Amino acid sequence: MATQAQPQSQQPVDPSQAQGAQIPLQSFTLPNFPPEARGLKALTLTSDIKLDDYTSLLSDSATIPPLPPSIESLTLELFSLGYPPGFLGGLSQNLPNIKSLVVYSQLFGGISKESEKDGVRFFENLKGLRALHLLDVFAKPHFFDAVGEVLRSYTSESSDRKSLMFLEVNYSFRHEDEEFLPRIQATELPALIGPGLITCSLNISSPDVTDDPDDPTNLRAEGEEAENGGTGSKEGIMAFNKTLATHIVKALTQPGTAPTALRVLNTTLYTFSLDDLKKVLEVQKKLSVLSCTVEIEPTELCKNDLLRALNSCPDLEQVEIVSNPTHRSPTLARTFPSKEDMVALSKKCPKLASFKATVLKTTSMGAVEWTKGEDGEWKGGVIDGTEKQ
Repeated sequence: MATQAQPQSQQPVDPSQAQGAQIPLQSFTLPNFPPEARGLKALTLTSDIKLDDYTSLLSDSATIPPLPPSIESLTLELFSLGYPPGFLGGLSQNLPNIKSLVVYSQLFGGISKESEKDGVRFFENLKGLRALHLLDVFAKPHFFDAVGEVLRSYTSESSDRKSLMFLEVNYSFRHEDEEFLPRIQATELPALIGPGLITCSLNISSPDVTDDPDDPTNLRAEGEEAENGGTGSKEGIMAFNKTLATHIVKALTQPGTAPTALRVLNTTLYTFSLDDLKKVLEVQKKLSVLSCTVEIEPTELCKNDLLRALNSCPDLEQVEIVSNPTHRSPTLARTFPSKEDMVALSKKCPKLASFKATVLKTTSMGAVEWTKGEDGEWKGGVIDGTEKQ
C-alpha cells in the first residue's frame, strides 16, 4: 500500500510560526527557548515526573530561564504534588503578559508553607490575568482565600491589576472516593469571585462512564463489579449541602464582591435553597445562562417559588436545574414547570429557549426538558429514566 502524504496539520511547524508549545517535564528545569519562539502565544507545561522522584525534586532550587514575553496563555498539567518554592514565582515573573491560566489535576500551592507562599506570589505577578480555569485542582486550607484577596485587589485605587473576567472551577465527581468532597475547600472557593466577572462557574461534573471492567471506578468493595454493565454505581454527582452555600451566596450578592455584569452563572457544586436562589437572582439580573443545584420539594408551592426566582432575570436564555435531594420520575411533573408554566415564564423571560432539570445529573431517574421551537411553541416535558439510559 502506498504511503499517504502526511496531513498538513501534522507536518512540522516552522518555530517562528508556532503559536503554542507543549513541554513534558521530568524535572522542574525548563529548556531554553530558541530566538525563533519569540512570537509564541501559548505554553503548556505537563508533568512527566516519576512519583518516586517527585518529593525529592520539590527540594531543588528553581531557576527559570528567559521565556518569550509574547506568551499570553499558560497551562499547567498534572503536577500532583505542586512545585518547589520559587518555581511558580519565577515562572510568573518571566511571563508578565499572561491573560489566561489553566491549571489541571494537581495540589496547587504544593505541600509546604514555602510553596504555598510562592503560589500566592505567582498570582500577584499575573497582573493582567483575565481568565482562570481550575480543573480538578485542590489546595491546602487558606490558600484560595489568599489567592482571592490578590485577585480582588484590582478594586484598590492604587492597584495596577486588571479584573478577572472569566472564572471556571470544575471538579469531576469520583464515586469511589469517599473523601472527595471533603478535600475541596468549599468555603474558600467563593473568595475567587469578584466584581469584574462576566462568567462564573463553580461546577461539579458527572464522571466519565466506561464499560471497562478493569476501570477501578467500576468496582465496588472487594473488587466486585458494579451493576448495570459496570456503570451503575457511578452515575450522577453529589453537591455540597446547602449549609455550605452561605459563602457563595454572599460573594454573589454583597457589594465589593458581587459581579456587576455577570452573564453566565454555574453553581452546581453547591446546593442552594430556593431562598438562596432568589437572593442571588435578585442581584444578578443580567444573566443569560444559569446552571444551579437547588433543594426543591415536589410541591406546587416550591415550583412556583422557583418560577418567581427565575422571573428576576428577563435576559435568561438557558436554564439548568439540578435537583437535590433526589426525587424519582413520578414527582418530576410536580417539581418542575409544565408547558403552561413555560409559556408563562417566557412572558417574563422572552429570550428563554431551553429549560432542563435533572436529579443530581443522573439519567436513570428521569429529567424534564423543554425547548422552544422556531414557531415559539414549547416542546418536551418529563423524560422517563428508562428513555435516557
